[in-house]
Amino acid sequence: MRKKGSKMNMTNQNQQNPEKYTADQNKQGTNNTEISPNMSPVTCKKEDPPLIRAMVDNFSTFGIGSILYGLFFCFCIYQNFMAVTSVLLCAATIGYVLFCFKKLSVKTDNKKWFFIISICLLGLSNMLTDSLILAFLNYVGIILLFFCFLLRHFYDTKEWDFSKFCGALLHTITFSIGRLNYPFKSLQQYLKAHQKRKNTKIYYVFLGILIAIPLLLVVCSLLLSADVVFRSFSDRLFSSLFENIDFGTIFAVVFTICFGMFASYCILIELAFQDVNPVMENKKTMEPIIAITFSSILTVIYLCFSIIQIAYLFIGNMKLPDGYTYAAYARQGFFQLLFVCLINLVLVLFCQKHYRENKVLKTILTIICGCTYIMIASSTMRMLLYIASYQLTFLRIFVLVALLTLAICLTGVVISIYKSSFPLFSFMTVTVTVCYLLFSLARPDAITAAYNCQQENADVYYLSDLSLDAVPALEKAGIFDADGPLSEEAHNWILQDFRTAARERGRNMGPREFNLSVYRAYQILDTK
Repeated sequence: MRKKGSKMNMTNQNQQNPEKYTADQNKQGTNNTEISPNMSPVTCKKEDPPLIRAMVDNFSTFGIGSILYGLFFCFCIYQNFMAVTSVLLCAATIGYVLFCFKKLSVKTDNKKWFFIISICLLGLSNMLTDSLILAFLNYVGIILLFFCFLLRHFYDTKEWDFSKFCGALLHTITFSIGRLNYPFKSLQQYLKAHQKRKNTKIYYVFLGILIAIPLLLVVCSLLLSADVVFRSFSDRLFSSLFENIDFGTIFAVVFTICFGMFASYCILIELAFQDVNPVMENKKTMEPIIAITFSSILTVIYLCFSIIQIAYLFIGNMKLPDGYTYAAYARQGFFQLLFVCLINLVLVLFCQKHYRENKVLKTILTIICGCTYIMIASSTMRMLLYIASYQLTFLRIFVLVALLTLAICLTGVVISIYKSSFPLFSFMTVTVTVCYLLFSLARPDAITAAYNCQQENADVYYLSDLSLDAVPALEKAGIFDADGPLSEEAHNWILQDFRTAARERGRNMGPREFNLSVYRAYQILDTK
């Protein structure tokens, strides 16, 4: 009777205070997070997670922080993708995120430094290069690493594989877009809980004005550009006010600020919901005999191919059938082999994930990995032959780095075949990040220019299409000298092309736009 009465008392208490009961339930289900006891739970619905309540209760901090971040984001990124501000933006983003973690009591560990250093190095790479392609790849890498950094702090990702991470990433990005109303919703809830009733209307008016300002700027700029009559009327009415205002610039600046502001808040809100299922389902339920059958057939083909590659390419002094040149041989088979290597990698990972463990299957998968190593070596040799015949390009350097990355990742796959607890995704993340950082910081255009200038028949047309990263290497090779290796026409043409590009960006380059590659190119070419 005592136990029954105690249970009834607990039930009555939970009914009297459902907010506290729900908060306790949610707190138990939250990974890697703790909620401060000083945070008030009265501002949200009882079904909202504790982190959402914490963000609403501290909206004055998170709201103002998002606005400041949006302003700084615009200052750094607006028409300025490759400059010192890229480093500042990466550092500021990481700093703001760590600040939010502290306010939400989200725990961090020493592994965060890998992501922090990698993101900042990619930002530094944008200051060191003038290559648009490289800068684009750097920003893609920054975004992916940043989301990996966020996900691993809001969820327990130790057991996650590549597919789980991709799913969580897409889920977070997609649902963050659906949270665009939450900044306004959170502000409304915050005002209801913290402002006196007599002042509530004043704050609502202020909120309306705050919402109207960016909308007014955007709508006015669109209407002025859409109708000549309306623009003429506004010019006469506000001639002194709008005389020196570019509405296209205003629209772009407002959009950039709003993007940074809403992205910083909505992504954090979506992560605070923690609505991604963190549990990895055990999908090893399929019969291994199926995998053994089809993988054995592939293994026979791979073994035959590998034996031929070893006999003809590695042992047979590169002897080819009659009528084939090394360049044609390399061009014909490289991409096919690369695609087969990727198929093998996916196949091995698929079998590991879905088929029950079996010693025979493990042996076959190991053989497939060994054959894949031979294919990678063959692909690398083919690419080197192709480079020897047709010189270096950005893409060819990228492919060589990709092959090296694939070979290292394959080593982790082999280990995971025999050790299921091996953190394969973390291993691949570190491998891809380090390899790409080496590629990015090496400035491929500079390497391309240095190598091609040493060849007898350097492709002048391709050299002229390189970014300003190539200028120091071209200067060292004497390309810009009147008595250099190029003809007078080619010399004048390539010198004029690079000098014009360097002067356009280097002459008026301020502290915000500072780029080391542009600065060095301008110093070299301005006196030519």
